[in-house]
Amino acid sequence: MPEKPQKPEKPTQGQTLSLRISDALFARLERAKQLMSSKKGDSVSTSEVAKQLLESAREDRFEVADMMAKPTETLLEIRRKGEAQHILSRAEWILLSHFVQKGLEAYAERTPNPVSNESLIAVLDAFLAVYELRTERASSRDPYYMSNLPSECHPAKAKGADDSERVTAETVRRTVAETRKRLSEPAVKWGTFLAGRNLLILLEDEKLPAADAVNRALRPFFPVLWRLAARGHYFLTQESLRAKSSSQDSFYQPPIPSIKEGDFTLSFNRGESNDLYLLLSFPGPRGPMYPVSGYPKITEFCAMLAALAPDSPTRRWEGGHFLGYVAASEEGKGKDYWFRAHQNGITFGLSEKEWKSVQALFRRAWELPEIRMAWDALTLEYGEL
Repeated sequence: MPEKPQKPEKPTQGQTLSLRISDALFARLERAKQLMSSKKGDSVSTSEVAKQLLESAREDRFEVADMMAKPTETLLEIRRKGEAQHILSRAEWILLSHFVQKGLEAYAERTPNPVSNESLIAVLDAFLAVYELRTERASSRDPYYMSNLPSECHPAKAKGADDSERVTAETVRRTVAETRKRLSEPAVKWGTFLAGRNLLILLEDEKLPAADAVNRALRPFFPVLWRLAARGHYFLTQESLRAKSSSQDSFYQPPIPSIKEGDFTLSFNRGESNDLYLLLSFPGPRGPMYPVSGYPKITEFCAMLAALAPDSPTRRWEGGHFLGYVAASEEGKGKDYWFRAHQNGITFGLSEKEWKSVQALFRRAWELPEIRMAWDALTLEYGEL
Protein backbone atom coordinates (compact mmCIF):
# COMPACT_ATOMS: atom_id res chain seq x y z
CA MET A 1 0.00 0.00 0.00
CA PRO A 2 1.31 3.38 -0.87
CA GLU A 3 2.11 5.59 2.10
CA LYS A 4 -0.24 8.42 2.84
CA PRO A 5 1.31 11.76 2.08
CA GLN A 6 2.49 13.63 5.17
CA LYS A 7 0.72 16.87 5.98
CA PRO A 8 3.11 19.79 5.85
CA GLU A 9 3.97 21.18 9.24
CA LYS A 10 2.49 24.51 10.02
CA PRO A 11 5.06 27.24 10.37
CA THR A 12 5.79 28.18 13.93
CA GLN A 13 4.25 31.49 14.84
CA GLY A 14 5.38 33.86 17.52
CA GLN A 15 3.32 33.88 20.63
CA THR A 16 1.78 37.05 21.98
CA LEU A 17 2.29 37.54 25.68
CA SER A 18 0.27 40.07 27.63
CA LEU A 19 1.59 41.05 31.05
CA ARG A 20 0.67 43.54 33.72
CA ILE A 21 3.89 44.96 35.11
CA SER A 22 4.72 47.25 38.00
CA ASP A 23 5.57 50.92 37.58
CA ALA A 24 9.15 50.17 38.60
CA LEU A 25 9.57 47.53 35.88
CA PHE A 26 7.94 49.81 33.31
CA ALA A 27 10.42 52.56 34.23
CA ARG A 28 13.21 50.01 33.83
CA LEU A 29 11.99 49.15 30.32
CA GLU A 30 11.78 52.84 29.44
CA ARG A 31 15.41 53.34 30.44
CA ALA A 32 16.42 50.29 28.40
CA LYS A 33 14.46 51.75 25.48
CA GLN A 34 16.42 54.99 25.77
CA LEU A 35 19.69 53.06 25.59
CA MET A 36 18.56 50.95 22.63
CA SER A 37 17.31 54.00 20.73
CA SER A 38 20.76 55.56 21.15
CA LYS A 39 22.41 52.57 19.53
CA LYS A 40 20.05 52.43 16.58
CA GLY A 41 19.77 56.16 16.11
CA ASP A 42 16.02 55.67 15.85
CA SER A 43 13.11 55.17 18.22
CA VAL A 44 12.08 51.68 19.31
CA SER A 45 8.92 50.47 20.99
CA THR A 46 8.69 49.33 24.59
CA SER A 47 7.46 45.90 23.41
CA GLU A 48 10.54 45.50 21.19
CA VAL A 49 12.79 46.28 24.14
CA ALA A 50 10.96 43.79 26.37
CA LYS A 51 11.25 41.12 23.66
CA GLN A 52 15.00 41.59 23.29
CA LEU A 53 15.54 41.55 27.04
CA LEU A 54 13.54 38.35 27.43
CA GLU A 55 15.31 36.66 24.51
CA SER A 56 18.79 37.58 25.70
CA ALA A 57 18.09 36.97 29.40
CA ARG A 58 21.39 38.69 30.19
CA GLU A 59 21.62 40.14 33.66
CA ASP A 60 23.91 43.00 32.61
CA ARG A 61 21.17 44.40 30.36
CA PHE A 62 18.89 44.78 33.37
CA GLU A 63 21.82 46.15 35.37
CA VAL A 64 22.42 48.89 32.81
CA ALA A 65 18.73 49.79 32.83
CA ASP A 66 18.89 50.13 36.62
CA MET A 67 22.01 52.31 36.37
CA MET A 68 20.21 54.64 33.97
CA ALA A 69 17.85 55.55 36.82
CA LYS A 70 20.71 57.45 38.52
CA PRO A 71 23.21 58.18 35.74
CA THR A 72 25.13 60.94 37.54
CA GLU A 73 25.76 58.91 40.68
CA THR A 74 26.64 55.83 38.63
CA LEU A 75 29.10 57.70 36.42
CA LEU A 76 30.81 59.23 39.45
CA GLU A 77 31.20 55.74 40.90
CA ILE A 78 32.62 54.55 37.56
CA ARG A 79 35.12 57.42 37.65
CA ARG A 80 36.22 56.53 41.19
CA LYS A 81 36.71 52.89 40.20
CA GLY A 82 38.42 53.74 36.93
CA GLU A 83 40.89 56.16 38.49
CA ALA A 84 41.66 53.61 41.23
CA GLN A 85 42.36 50.94 38.55
CA HIS A 86 39.53 48.77 39.86
CA ILE A 87 37.74 46.39 37.51
CA LEU A 88 34.57 47.80 35.94
CA SER A 89 31.74 45.44 35.24
CA ARG A 90 30.57 44.95 31.68
CA ALA A 91 27.40 46.87 32.55
CA GLU A 92 29.49 49.82 33.74
CA TRP A 93 31.48 49.87 30.49
CA ILE A 94 28.20 49.74 28.55
CA LEU A 95 26.81 52.71 30.47
CA LEU A 96 30.04 54.65 29.99
CA SER A 97 30.03 53.94 26.24
CA HIS A 98 26.40 55.08 26.03
CA PHE A 99 27.44 58.52 27.28
CA VAL A 100 30.57 58.45 25.10
CA GLN A 101 28.31 58.03 22.08
CA LYS A 102 26.14 60.93 23.25
CA GLY A 103 29.23 63.07 23.71
CA LEU A 104 30.52 62.28 20.22
CA GLU A 105 27.18 63.10 18.58
CA ALA A 106 26.32 66.13 20.71
CA TYR A 107 26.14 69.68 19.46
CA ALA A 108 25.62 69.10 15.76
CA GLU A 109 24.91 72.83 15.46
CA ARG A 110 26.45 75.76 17.34
CA THR A 111 29.37 73.59 18.36
CA PRO A 112 31.86 75.66 20.35
CA ASN A 113 34.54 72.99 20.12
CA PRO A 114 34.23 69.76 18.15
CA VAL A 115 35.71 66.64 19.69
CA SER A 116 39.45 66.55 19.03
CA ASN A 117 40.87 64.16 16.46
CA GLU A 118 43.01 62.61 19.22
CA SER A 119 39.88 61.65 21.15
CA LEU A 120 38.21 60.25 18.04
CA ILE A 121 41.29 58.10 17.39
CA ALA A 122 41.17 56.83 20.99
CA VAL A 123 37.55 55.72 20.51
CA LEU A 124 38.52 53.81 17.36
CA ASP A 125 41.45 52.20 19.18
CA ALA A 126 39.21 51.23 22.11
CA PHE A 127 36.77 49.62 19.69
CA LEU A 128 39.51 47.59 17.99
CA ALA A 129 40.97 46.51 21.34
CA VAL A 130 37.64 44.96 22.37
CA TYR A 131 36.84 43.79 18.84
CA GLU A 132 39.84 41.46 18.98
CA LEU A 133 38.47 39.86 22.18
CA ARG A 134 35.32 38.46 20.56
CA THR A 135 34.92 34.77 21.23
CA GLU A 136 33.03 34.32 17.95
CA ARG A 137 35.20 35.58 15.11
CA ALA A 138 32.41 35.97 12.54
CA SER A 139 29.80 38.55 13.44
CA SER A 140 26.51 39.50 11.84
CA ARG A 141 27.09 43.00 13.21
CA ASP A 142 30.05 43.76 10.96
CA PRO A 143 27.88 45.49 8.31
CA TYR A 144 26.46 47.68 11.09
CA TYR A 145 29.97 48.64 12.23
CA MET A 146 30.83 49.56 8.65
CA SER A 147 27.72 51.73 8.32
CA ASN A 148 28.93 53.92 11.20
CA LEU A 149 32.38 54.50 9.70
CA PRO A 150 32.98 57.24 7.09
CA SER A 151 32.13 55.94 3.62
CA GLU A 152 35.25 57.55 2.16
CA CYS A 153 37.32 55.25 4.37
CA HIS A 154 35.69 52.03 3.13
CA PRO A 155 37.96 49.77 1.04
CA ALA A 156 37.54 50.13 -2.71
CA LYS A 157 35.26 47.46 -4.15
CA ALA A 158 36.66 44.88 -6.48
CA LYS A 159 35.72 45.33 -10.12
CA GLY A 160 32.26 43.93 -10.74
CA ALA A 161 31.41 43.66 -7.03
CA ASP A 162 28.01 44.87 -5.89
CA ASP A 163 26.61 46.14 -2.58
CA SER A 164 25.88 42.61 -1.43
CA GLU A 165 29.60 41.84 -1.18
CA ARG A 166 30.16 40.20 2.19
CA VAL A 167 31.60 42.36 4.96
CA THR A 168 34.24 40.54 6.99
CA ALA A 169 36.14 41.28 10.18
CA GLU A 170 39.15 42.19 8.06
CA THR A 171 37.02 44.73 6.17
CA VAL A 172 36.08 46.35 9.48
CA ARG A 173 39.70 46.44 10.65
CA ARG A 174 40.91 48.00 7.40
CA THR A 175 38.18 50.64 7.49
CA VAL A 176 38.94 51.55 11.10
CA ALA A 177 42.64 51.76 10.25
CA GLU A 178 41.94 54.07 7.29
CA THR A 179 39.66 56.27 9.41
CA ARG A 180 42.36 56.48 12.06
CA LYS A 181 44.96 57.38 9.44
CA ARG A 182 42.89 60.24 8.06
CA LEU A 183 42.16 61.57 11.54
CA SER A 184 45.91 61.77 12.13
CA GLU A 185 45.95 64.63 9.65
CA PRO A 186 45.18 67.88 11.58
CA ALA A 187 43.27 69.41 8.68
CA VAL A 188 40.71 66.56 8.62
CA LYS A 189 37.54 67.37 10.53
CA TRP A 190 34.34 65.35 10.65
CA GLY A 191 31.01 66.65 11.82
CA THR A 192 28.85 64.09 13.56
CA PHE A 193 30.98 61.03 14.32
CA LEU A 194 28.87 57.86 14.50
CA ALA A 195 31.63 55.38 15.33
CA GLY A 196 30.85 55.73 19.04
CA ARG A 197 27.81 53.53 18.40
CA ASN A 198 30.14 50.70 17.40
CA LEU A 199 31.79 50.56 20.81
CA LEU A 200 28.38 50.50 22.51
CA ILE A 201 27.01 47.70 20.31
CA LEU A 202 30.23 45.73 20.63
CA LEU A 203 30.15 45.84 24.43
CA GLU A 204 26.45 45.14 24.69
CA ASP A 205 25.79 42.52 22.01
CA GLU A 206 28.95 40.59 21.17
CA LYS A 207 30.16 37.54 23.07
CA LEU A 208 33.20 38.64 25.06
CA PRO A 209 35.46 37.03 27.68
CA ALA A 210 35.37 37.82 31.40
CA ALA A 211 35.44 41.37 32.76
CA ASP A 212 39.16 41.39 33.54
CA ALA A 213 40.06 40.90 29.86
CA VAL A 214 37.71 43.72 28.79
CA ASN A 215 39.22 45.96 31.48
CA ARG A 216 42.77 45.29 30.31
CA ALA A 217 41.74 46.20 26.77
CA LEU A 218 39.91 49.41 27.67
CA ARG A 219 41.90 50.74 30.62
CA PRO A 220 44.46 52.68 28.51
CA PHE A 221 41.57 54.63 26.97
CA PHE A 222 39.65 55.36 30.18
CA PRO A 223 40.76 59.03 30.55
CA VAL A 224 39.57 59.89 27.02
CA LEU A 225 36.39 57.83 27.31
CA TRP A 226 35.62 59.56 30.59
CA ARG A 227 35.97 63.07 29.13
CA LEU A 228 33.67 62.15 26.25
CA ALA A 229 31.16 60.55 28.62
CA ALA A 230 31.19 63.70 30.78
CA ARG A 231 30.53 65.74 27.63
CA GLY A 232 27.60 63.47 26.78
CA HIS A 233 26.26 63.72 30.32
CA TYR A 234 26.40 67.53 30.19
CA PHE A 235 24.62 67.54 26.84
CA LEU A 236 21.79 65.40 28.24
CA THR A 237 21.45 66.95 31.70
CA GLN A 238 23.13 70.39 31.49
CA GLU A 239 24.85 69.45 34.74
CA SER A 240 28.44 68.70 35.64
CA LEU A 241 29.65 65.37 36.96
CA ARG A 242 30.63 66.75 40.33
CA ALA A 243 30.46 64.80 43.55
CA LYS A 244 28.60 66.49 46.39
CA SER A 245 31.09 68.06 48.76
CA SER A 246 30.84 68.80 52.44
CA SER A 247 32.43 71.59 54.44
CA GLN A 248 35.16 69.16 55.49
CA ASP A 249 36.17 68.76 51.83
CA SER A 250 36.85 72.46 51.31
CA PHE A 251 40.34 73.83 51.69
CA TYR A 252 41.95 77.21 51.34
CA GLN A 253 42.98 78.19 47.83
CA PRO A 254 45.01 81.37 47.43
CA PRO A 255 43.58 84.10 45.17
CA ILE A 256 44.73 84.21 41.56
CA PRO A 257 46.36 87.54 40.70
CA SER A 258 44.89 89.67 37.92
CA ILE A 259 46.80 90.06 34.67
CA LYS A 260 46.95 93.02 32.30
CA GLU A 261 47.45 93.26 28.54
CA GLY A 262 47.39 96.68 26.88
CA ASP A 263 44.51 98.57 28.47
CA PHE A 264 42.54 95.44 29.41
CA THR A 265 42.60 93.53 32.70
CA LEU A 266 41.45 89.99 33.42
CA SER A 267 40.57 89.15 37.01
CA PHE A 268 39.77 85.75 38.52
CA ASN A 269 37.60 84.54 41.33
CA ARG A 270 37.24 81.00 42.63
CA GLY A 271 33.83 79.52 43.27
CA GLU A 272 32.60 76.30 44.77
CA SER A 273 35.00 73.39 44.24
CA ASN A 274 36.89 74.12 41.00
CA ASP A 275 34.54 76.76 39.56
CA LEU A 276 36.08 79.82 37.94
CA TYR A 277 34.68 83.30 37.38
CA LEU A 278 36.39 85.71 35.00
CA LEU A 279 35.98 89.49 34.87
CA LEU A 280 37.18 91.34 31.77
CA SER A 281 37.77 95.02 32.58
CA PHE A 282 37.69 97.48 29.67
CA PRO A 283 39.91 100.59 29.47
CA GLY A 284 39.23 103.79 31.37
CA PRO A 285 38.61 104.66 35.02
CA ARG A 286 34.91 103.90 34.62
CA GLY A 287 35.25 101.31 31.87
CA PRO A 288 32.72 98.46 31.80
CA MET A 289 33.48 95.12 33.43
CA TYR A 290 32.22 92.03 31.67
CA PRO A 291 31.83 88.76 33.64
CA VAL A 292 32.28 85.33 32.04
CA SER A 293 31.42 82.63 34.52
CA GLY A 294 31.32 78.84 34.48
CA TYR A 295 33.20 76.26 32.45
CA PRO A 296 30.74 76.02 29.48
CA LYS A 297 30.63 79.80 28.94
CA ILE A 298 34.37 80.30 29.40
CA THR A 299 35.03 77.46 26.95
CA GLU A 300 32.82 79.13 24.36
CA PHE A 301 34.33 82.56 24.91
CA CYS A 302 37.83 81.14 24.35
CA ALA A 303 36.63 79.29 21.24
CA MET A 304 35.17 82.53 19.86
CA LEU A 305 38.43 84.40 20.46
CA ALA A 306 40.39 81.69 18.67
CA ALA A 307 37.97 81.42 15.72
CA LEU A 308 37.91 85.18 15.03
CA ALA A 309 41.67 85.58 14.79
CA PRO A 310 42.83 88.53 12.64
CA ASP A 311 44.44 86.16 10.12
CA SER A 312 41.38 83.88 9.94
CA PRO A 313 38.89 84.01 7.06
CA THR A 314 36.06 83.43 9.57
CA ARG A 315 33.85 86.49 9.79
CA ARG A 316 31.09 85.14 12.00
CA TRP A 317 31.04 82.64 14.85
CA GLU A 318 28.09 81.47 16.92
CA GLY A 319 27.81 79.13 19.86
CA GLY A 320 25.15 78.34 22.42
CA HIS A 321 26.09 81.33 24.61
CA PHE A 322 27.88 83.86 22.40
CA LEU A 323 27.81 85.39 18.94
CA GLY A 324 30.90 87.03 17.50
CA TYR A 325 31.42 88.72 14.15
CA VAL A 326 33.81 90.95 12.22
CA ALA A 327 32.71 94.14 10.46
CA ALA A 328 34.45 96.98 8.62
CA SER A 329 35.26 99.89 10.92
CA GLU A 330 33.38 103.13 10.50
CA GLU A 331 36.54 104.82 9.22
CA GLY A 332 36.86 102.08 6.61
CA LYS A 333 40.53 101.60 7.46
CA GLY A 334 40.34 98.37 9.41
CA LYS A 335 38.13 95.82 11.10
CA ASP A 336 36.03 95.91 14.24
CA TYR A 337 35.30 92.82 16.32
CA TRP A 338 31.96 92.46 18.04
CA PHE A 339 30.58 89.91 20.48
CA ARG A 340 27.21 89.48 22.12
CA ALA A 341 25.80 87.16 24.77
CA HIS A 342 22.58 85.40 23.75
CA GLN A 343 21.25 85.50 27.30
CA ASN A 344 21.17 89.27 27.78
CA GLY A 345 22.02 90.80 24.40
CA ILE A 346 24.86 92.89 25.84
CA THR A 347 27.18 93.73 22.93
CA PHE A 348 30.73 95.05 22.82
CA GLY A 349 32.78 96.23 19.88
CA LEU A 350 36.58 96.32 19.81
CA SER A 351 39.19 97.51 17.35
CA GLU A 352 41.56 94.96 15.85
CA LYS A 353 44.30 96.11 18.24
CA GLU A 354 41.99 95.76 21.23
CA TRP A 355 40.80 92.33 20.07
CA LYS A 356 44.40 91.14 19.85
CA SER A 357 44.98 92.40 23.41
CA VAL A 358 42.03 90.37 24.71
CA GLN A 359 43.24 87.29 22.82
CA ALA A 360 46.71 87.66 24.33
CA LEU A 361 45.17 88.20 27.77
CA PHE A 362 43.33 84.87 27.65
CA ARG A 363 46.37 83.03 26.25
CA ARG A 364 48.45 84.29 29.17
CA ALA A 365 45.73 83.33 31.63
CA TRP A 366 45.85 79.70 30.51
CA GLU A 367 49.60 79.66 31.08
CA LEU A 368 49.06 80.28 34.81
CA PRO A 369 49.51 77.06 36.84
CA GLU A 370 46.49 77.90 39.01
CA ILE A 371 44.23 78.24 35.98
CA ARG A 372 45.59 75.07 34.37
CA MET A 373 44.97 73.02 37.51
CA ALA A 374 41.43 74.33 37.94
CA TRP A 375 40.72 73.84 34.22
CA ASP A 376 41.92 70.25 34.19
CA ALA A 377 39.67 69.48 37.16
CA LEU A 378 36.69 71.16 35.46
CA THR A 379 37.31 69.13 32.30
CA LEU A 380 36.79 65.95 34.31
CA GLU A 381 33.44 67.31 35.52
CA TYR A 382 32.10 68.74 32.26
CA GLY A 383 34.00 66.79 29.64
CA GLU A 384 35.56 67.84 26.39
CA LEU A 385 33.36 70.85 25.63
